Amino acid sequence: MYGDEFHKGRKGFEFMRELVDDMTNPDPLKRPQMSEAASRLNSIIDGLSDWQLRSPIVEVGQRTKVTTFVKHWTKQLVRKARGIPAIPKV
Repeated sequence: MYGDEFHKGRKGFEFMRELVDDMTNPDPLKRPQMSEAASRLNSIIDGLSDWQLRSPIVEVGQRTKVTTFVKHWTKQLVRKARGIPAIPKV
């Protein structure tokens, strides 16, 4: 999957665009090393709020039912109340 395919047609991945573009550079020598990519990802994650990290990924141009958002945010509120992080640390 190339960078354009990763975020094309989806809303919610904008914060990842630069990193994904670098990681999918057609020239493998210009791609970041895995350690650099992981470090950049951690910096991106650290710069986002918990609520931003829990936001749904939405297909652009698709109508989404209100019940879909209600289900999503209900799950996220329960997970937050239980202390489950938006993105698990490994």
